[in-house]
Amino acid sequence: MAYTVNTAFAQFIQDEVELDAIQTKTARNSRDWLLSNIENLAQTKKIPRLYGGKSIKHGSFARNTKIRPLDDIDLMVCYSGTGGVYHIVEENECYTISFSKGIQVLSNLCDEQGLLNSRKVIENLKGALANISGYAKADIHRNQEAATLQLTSYPWNFDIVPCFMTTSDFYLIPDGKGNWKKTDPRIDQQRITRINQANNGQLLGLIRLMKYWKKQKWGNRISSYMFETMILDYVACHPLSGNLSTDIRSLLGYLSDAIKKPVYDYKNIQGNLNCLSISDKNELAEIAKEDRNLVFQAIISNTDRFNDISKAISLWQNFFGDKFPDYGK
Repeated sequence: MAYTVNTAFAQFIQDEVELDAIQTKTARNSRDWLLSNIENLAQTKKIPRLYGGKSIKHGSFARNTKIRPLDDIDLMVCYSGTGGVYHIVEENECYTISFSKGIQVLSNLCDEQGLLNSRKVIENLKGALANISGYAKADIHRNQEAATLQLTSYPWNFDIVPCFMTTSDFYLIPDGKGNWKKTDPRIDQQRITRINQANNGQLLGLIRLMKYWKKQKWGNRISSYMFETMILDYVACHPLSGNLSTDIRSLLGYLSDAIKKPVYDYKNIQGNLNCLSISDKNELAEIAKEDRNLVFQAIISNTDRFNDISKAISLWQNFFGDKFPDYGK
């Protein structure tokens, strides 16, 4: 029963925001099971040989910022680059990879110029995934960067990105056009871990809670990754107070201003992530401002001076949506 704001938050977070603990454990086990099966595919030469220890569990599920529903899990499967050479194509900031013709699996995936075609690599992975037991279907992800695997036993899909580790210690993944592009999810993971630890483990919960808010109020006009980047940019310079309501209000003030400005990829790879139109930026900024005022009213209503808990909970319900508990329910 939600007779206090704290109780209402706890109920809401458990029932609507956080992933179920048992489902999370099952998902991690299924991810490890899938990786072992992909290793078997490499050993039987259905896909290129893997680079041991360099495959990455990445994305919001790996960063512990995923909210309900658990619908996708991201993996980067790292192939061995022995015998290969990569070149940067300066004019369009992409990379090409060439391999010796003696490496059969990889040479079969090259184009007429001898360059490793990332689309062919994904198609090869897609076809090989059909050999995994419990397979329902495999498809090519809409952005041409990953193979999406659906298993019969679980509600989530796996987005599997083939990649190579370079001698300069970054990854190359498909660019959707047949070539390759640079990335390194390890940098994102290191950053979020560092900032979370500096804030006594409070950051991840705030990100998940605000992702729920974004889903309700900002929708999909910006990516989940960009939204996380904005929150990290804020918390890196403004340590959390430990008071969730106050931290949400302060963050909304930042978001209402930051959404109008460039949001740069911390990895210094993707550049400005904020490609919104001016009208969209202004609209999202106004939503954040209005909801900041809602939070302020909710905080005031819950003070000893006013002690109107029912009103405070109602205001938080306006903020998060109908799934936030009613007072006394």
